[in-house]
Amino acid sequence: MSVTFGDIEFDYVDYDDEFDILRLRSGNPTKVGPDDWDNSLEDYSIVWSEGRIVAIEIMSPRLLMEQGREIVVTLEDGTVLRSPDVEQAITPRKAA
Repeated sequence: MSVTFGDIEFDYVDYDDEFDILRLRSGNPTKVGPDDWDNSLEDYSIVWSEGRIVAIEIMSPRLLMEQGREIVVTLEDGTVLRSPDVEQAITPRKAA
């Protein structure tokens, strides 16, 4: 499975149901240091490598969906990244 935000396709998709965190990664980022981390306006973690986004960590995506809110990533310059397929990455909660 892959998820696309804007024109970035993330081929690594990991949803942590217990903590409601979605981790997305594109390829195998190299040369990533502490200065390559940034936050979106929604306070999601973004990792840059060689001028491009290579990873995003989205907090509470299930909660946002349950509230009927769109999951978007807004960059510092105001660019809004939308995803047509992010909901497929959020697996249903398991019955207790």
